[in-house]
Amino acid sequence: MPRQALRTALILLLAPWSVVAQAPADTVPVVSRITLDRRNIFDDDGRSWITRIVNRLHIRTQAAVIRREFLFSEGEPYDSARVAETERNLRRFGIFRDVSIDSVRTDSGLTIAVTTHDGWSTRPDFRFRSTGGSIVYTAALIEDNLLGTATQTQVLYRKDPDRTTTILGFRKRRLIAGKVGVAATFFNRSDGELFNATTSYPFFSLTSPFGGALTFDTRRERVLRFRGGLADTASDTLQRRYVLARVEAARALRASSAGYLRAGVLAQLRRDDYATQAVSDAAGLTRTVTGAVGGFAEWRQAKFLEVEGYESFGRSEDIDLSRVVRFSMLLAPRAFGYDRDGIAPGVSVHAGRSFAGGFAVADLAASGLFSSTGLDSGQVYLGLTAVLLPSNRHHVVLHADVGALSRPAPGSEFDLGLGTGPRAFQEHAFTGDRQYTVTAEYRYTVARDFLDVTGIGLAGFVDHGGAWWQGEKRRSGWDAGVGVRLGPSRAPDQEATRIDIARRFATDREPAGWVLVVGKGFTFSTSTRSR
Repeated sequence: MPRQALRTALILLLAPWSVVAQAPADTVPVVSRITLDRRNIFDDDGRSWITRIVNRLHIRTQAAVIRREFLFSEGEPYDSARVAETERNLRRFGIFRDVSIDSVRTDSGLTIAVTTHDGWSTRPDFRFRSTGGSIVYTAALIEDNLLGTATQTQVLYRKDPDRTTTILGFRKRRLIAGKVGVAATFFNRSDGELFNATTSYPFFSLTSPFGGALTFDTRRERVLRFRGGLADTASDTLQRRYVLARVEAARALRASSAGYLRAGVLAQLRRDDYATQAVSDAAGLTRTVTGAVGGFAEWRQAKFLEVEGYESFGRSEDIDLSRVVRFSMLLAPRAFGYDRDGIAPGVSVHAGRSFAGGFAVADLAASGLFSSTGLDSGQVYLGLTAVLLPSNRHHVVLHADVGALSRPAPGSEFDLGLGTGPRAFQEHAFTGDRQYTVTAEYRYTVARDFLDVTGIGLAGFVDHGGAWWQGEKRRSGWDAGVGVRLGPSRAPDQEATRIDIARRFATDREPAGWVLVVGKGFTFSTSTRSR
């Protein structure tokens, strides 16, 4: 009798808790219908004859291309995390100027309404970067959304102080069976040729169970090396023959909308030979082939922030604030062609945090090749970015990074100038195996969508940084100035064009003076973008 009484008491005590625990599951709505509204370049087709012509010429993204990215289906419980990830994935395509997903309760159930706004994807493009007397110009025809299939093709011609290059490119994320992607690029240079191609089965979402890739890269190129800020004359001219074949595959050990833990394996074969121009002309290059095998693990605690006005004007941008840690280890034994047995560990960390009126992110990466004699080669990099967005017109970006290399391969050393690093310095102004850069920029948005075509902003900036070789005198420079920012509002491209008047302060190689600087985007890598 006491046992029965105790059992009855426990049932009465736990019953309310079981009801509470079950209640949320019982109240989760089920998706009864999914609608898709595909908008054109201009939403209002009747505003002018120009908008009508543009809309007629553009082929809207096919419904099937959009729908296969949905991470939700009719008849399933509504999952806000999957809806948010679908929205991010569609924006990351780079073919839409805006994407929105809303949920609406109706008498028949919950309806998910997806709205996409296509960007103008056919781009006859002419652009140039200029820093004083150094000019890089590019003429291109780029199609980011061929026939509405999310296929990118490009033909591009580029001229810089070192060489001319013609580029042919193709990329489609879901080319084979709607799952396998292919990307290929061919570079025909005045001093060599490069070709790279990747076939991949990517992780399409945070919850994807499997991913893999096969990469092939071949290069026959001339490598120019510069020292001491002498941009007119290369200190070394080398010939390089490079071939890489690499395969990797990974599986999710744990995966949800909150993050994942993935583990994978990889293997590669590589040839990488250098010789001076004189030796190459007389005897050709030797052939050295090496192999390596290993594995990696990646952990992510997912967190994303949607903002407006970071790189673009008034466009939604997804910022990756996730905590991500990746470890890798490659085995490089003597039996695979190396001079001695070695291991190549690597680690990278990404983290971010939002705060009232802005966000900040940090990136750390380190890797190296170790053998019985110690460190053979290696690299380390740390980058920090803080962005203040107190209102939709005001924008402040602060960035700093530092890096170091040990025995870098020819051509892989740090090379700052012509818009990379301090923007007012010519190409190859600072080179070496040590580097740092610091930049601060304020932008005021004058118009977010002037004439329904472009955003306009005014900016002020300060840059400092440099690069040098270990054991040599540190070389760095300062500049400051003001400029104009122009960002297309009808194209999917989010980076703004910058036209700056910069005051370059004197260094040991370049005098002080005013310089016109034209470029695109920031002068540093924007790794904050959603991945």
